[in-house]
Amino acid sequence: MFNVYCWRCGTKISEKDVLGLGHFDQQIGKYKGKGFIAFNCPQCKKARYQVLDADFAMIQNQLDKGYNKSPADVIDLDQVIDFHKVLNKIDTVEGFLERCEMASDTISTEIKKPILQPLDVYNLFRNHNSSNLKRLMILTLDKDNFPVNWEFLGEGASRPVSFEPKTIFRTALLMEEKAAVIIAQNLDNHFTQPTQKDILMTKRLINAGKVLGVDFLDHIVIKDNGFHSYDQLNYI
Repeated sequence: MFNVYCWRCGTKISEKDVLGLGHFDQQIGKYKGKGFIAFNCPQCKKARYQVLDADFAMIQNQLDKGYNKSPADVIDLDQVIDFHKVLNKIDTVEGFLERCEMASDTISTEIKKPILQPLDVYNLFRNHNSSNLKRLMILTLDKDNFPVNWEFLGEGASRPVSFEPKTIFRTALLMEEKAAVIIAQNLDNHFTQPTQKDILMTKRLINAGKVLGVDFLDHIVIKDNGFHSYDQLNYI
């Protein structure tokens, strides 16, 4: 089967967790012919929907090779009904993609505790990127430093890594109350000290956050044997 990972927690999705497939019409711009998949994430205990960067026919063929269960074995009817209700409220392709890509619902209760130190972010990243893929995690916090949601960009996710402020602060700007953001990434396992480019990029995010009314709290580099915090290194 083709590889699909939950864009929220990074868990690899197996065939038994697939709820269904769909695809965009061949006439829809850059999304023509692309498929989308509905799946149940075993880690998050949530139904997820993700656009797949591949031709739908190829996806269907790959799935058919090893996917012999009947729909009744894998589809939760309540989830299907909920998905249908969601789709009825979406009238544009962009609206559908936003629903697919954004981590818009509340995170699971097992990590519903405040982020008090970089170690908390490190543990969260490691626990939810068990495949050790190269990724950037955007962690959005409420005014009391409780996680609101997180999103992975990069390998196995629906969107590539981007340090652009419009990407980093996207979820925070949807919140009615004041929010804060921390980013964590394992893109450079040989990291020892930030380069001038890294420092400038991080300062750009700090300044953008001030303009947008969002606190940028830290940039954390995850390594196999630990982490480096820009805040603890006095770059923030």
